[in-house]
Amino acid sequence: MTAGERRTDGSDKMLFDRKQLVKLIVPLVCEQVIMGTIGIADMLMVASVGETAISGISLIDSINLLFNSMFAALVTGGTIVCTQYLGKREADMANLAAKHLLGISLLFSLAVAGMCFLFRRMVVYGLYGSAEPEVLRQAMIYFCFSMASYPFLMMLDSCGAIFRSMGNAALPFSVSFFMSIINIVLNAVFIFGLHWGVFGAGFATFLARAVSSAAIFLFLYHHKGAVRIQSFFGSGWHGFMMKNILKLAVPTGLEDSIFHIGKLLVQGIVTSYGTAAIAANAVALTISEFTHMPGFAIGLALITVVGRCVGAGEIQQARYYVKKITGVSFLVTGAAAVLSWIFAGPVVGFYQMNRETWELASEIVRWQAVACLFFWVPAFNISDALRAASDVRFTMAVSMISMWVFRVGCSALFREILDIGVICVWFAMFLDWMFRAVVFLIRFHGSKWEGRMFL
Repeated sequence: MTAGERRTDGSDKMLFDRKQLVKLIVPLVCEQVIMGTIGIADMLMVASVGETAISGISLIDSINLLFNSMFAALVTGGTIVCTQYLGKREADMANLAAKHLLGISLLFSLAVAGMCFLFRRMVVYGLYGSAEPEVLRQAMIYFCFSMASYPFLMMLDSCGAIFRSMGNAALPFSVSFFMSIINIVLNAVFIFGLHWGVFGAGFATFLARAVSSAAIFLFLYHHKGAVRIQSFFGSGWHGFMMKNILKLAVPTGLEDSIFHIGKLLVQGIVTSYGTAAIAANAVALTISEFTHMPGFAIGLALITVVGRCVGAGEIQQARYYVKKITGVSFLVTGAAAVLSWIFAGPVVGFYQMNRETWELASEIVRWQAVACLFFWVPAFNISDALRAASDVRFTMAVSMISMWVFRVGCSALFREILDIGVICVWFAMFLDWMFRAVVFLIRFHGSKWEGRMFL
């Protein structure tokens, strides 16, 4: 242990040593990278069915992103409560929090799935009624399988988050990788072997999520670690625990939902620039997601580490770990950004676009790499740390203001006053990142977030 890792009270006891951090972070980063790679392979297989199939699936994926953000917010709230109780060494309360997270997740996902089923035609035709009839038919097929898999996805995410709260990221990674392999194998069987098209793609996703969620739940049920749920089916409901989870989940859910609504509005601005701009923007978004994957994974690790420290009342340790872990995030995200800048042209070339679209997409990727290098980590990883300390209302307010003023507002403004095409939307996004980075850094270096723990 280094001198910088010593506690301020003169003892050498740190909540996490270097080995524990590596065991937590490395599987998370690997999971994000592998899931992204397998996701592309999965999409290429589906694309072989035809343009109407891929169009129908992409329409439903936009809806899925909105619901997934709501599910993730609930999981985040439960994870923070669980990690803070673990930090306080109150294992019984951590167990209770985990059981409530699973119960609330199951009920909420079933309610969402039921509402989606009842109003499926209103949702699909209301949002995408101008699309071709065949595209809408394919979208409806895929939507039915998506909504049916929501409860399984919710349980998969919740169980994985509980394992990560205990510092075990390897098992959720293994299950996610296992799920992806199942999905690809079933896609190959259903699409190429049985020629089921979109029905096969949706059925493969449903089965992969169902099997994987059952597997990870059984792992958790028989787990003998700090958090145990052996008495899950006999547990009662406790209002104070539900309040604790929802107090964190609701602001985060509002933040993420409004964020995705804002992205849909920005997508409308992108559409106004024409087909070449739409294609270039889509490719640049796909490549930029790979640039952000390491940082996103490290953000999940921060929630576990900071939540545990705050629960234990070790604010100085929380500060130390945030600086240490975000330093790692800067290195890996920076490396990914540099690589994306260097290889922007060749990577974009894989999409076989015309010269104009290739040049535009390459330019966007390079600008994104520069902005990501300097602003992405403080804009998003620091906010993860603040959420883990229960400072969710502040992060929600900042994110909502930044989204509507900079990403949406400046996108519309730049379209009117600048003659630079679709890249103006990305410049507006960079302003969003800059604002978040500055405000969250100021908040972190202050002391107001230190007293937000409510357990």
